[in-house]
Amino acid sequence: MNTTTARIIAALVIGLLVYSFFAFDLGQYFTLDYVKARQADFGAYYAEHHILTLIIYMTIYVAVTALSLPGATILTLAGGGLLGLVTGTIVISFASTIGATCAFLVSRFLLRDYVQNRFNDKLKAINAGIEKEGSFYLFTLRLIPAFPFFIINLVMGLTSIRTLKYFVVSQIGMLPGTIVYVNAGTQLAQIDSLKGILSPGLIASFVALGVFPLLAKKVIEYLKGKKVLRKFRKPKHFDFNIVVLGAGSGGLVSAYIASAVKAKVALVEKHRMGGDCLNTGCVPSKATLA
Repeated sequence: MNTTTARIIAALVIGLLVYSFFAFDLGQYFTLDYVKARQADFGAYYAEHHILTLIIYMTIYVAVTALSLPGATILTLAGGGLLGLVTGTIVISFASTIGATCAFLVSRFLLRDYVQNRFNDKLKAINAGIEKEGSFYLFTLRLIPAFPFFIINLVMGLTSIRTLKYFVVSQIGMLPGTIVYVNAGTQLAQIDSLKGILSPGLIASFVALGVFPLLAKKVIEYLKGKKVLRKFRKPKHFDFNIVVLGAGSGGLVSAYIASAVKAKVALVEKHRMGGDCLNTGCVPSKATLA
């Protein structure tokens, strides 16, 4: 079997599986209402069949993420309620990474050669950037869940990043978010009345869901700053809070505002204070016209 035939067969199988998911309305089983309704049944089955439950759960999770189907978030919350924080985090962390890597490999197998050959000249810079900064870029995308993960899987499969690196970075990058969502799932599982909605644990979980993207963004900004300054030796003390280069109109205003808020400012100008505007442009021309 040649590569083209294998790709056609793989595309047909994946297309059939995705079609079946929507044709048979399997999405109804990936809703919070369904999970809550069957919560007791799932718990009883898990109590009697620990290993089998974990295998079934991981298989479903890997399949959903590998095929980029909707439902991963509900599965994560359900896993938190069924398995608990520690077990749920471990199982879901590996299942989500395995599924993401499968989607990554599918995209690579079906589309990468065509895309790389068709847009080779345009992708040289991207491939070079991925080779140099791919790990940090992927880690950033994984840590901040604003960008849909299934798109990350498909797009990164078109690049030259190595599979093992993709797996490891994804595992690490998705772990904090996984913990937050699994913890939220453990609290949602406790809601059996209106009092449960106001429980401290549930409120804390929702706060964590909201704060996590903001915290992740700050972490990324800190890591980027550390990376930029890594090659420079940090002074033991600073003589100034800010150094302004150029005493033109912008530099003068910047230095003035900084000094007005009690910062120690150094203003550097190699020629004449005021720049072009004061010496050769705006002011002289207006004076001549006057």
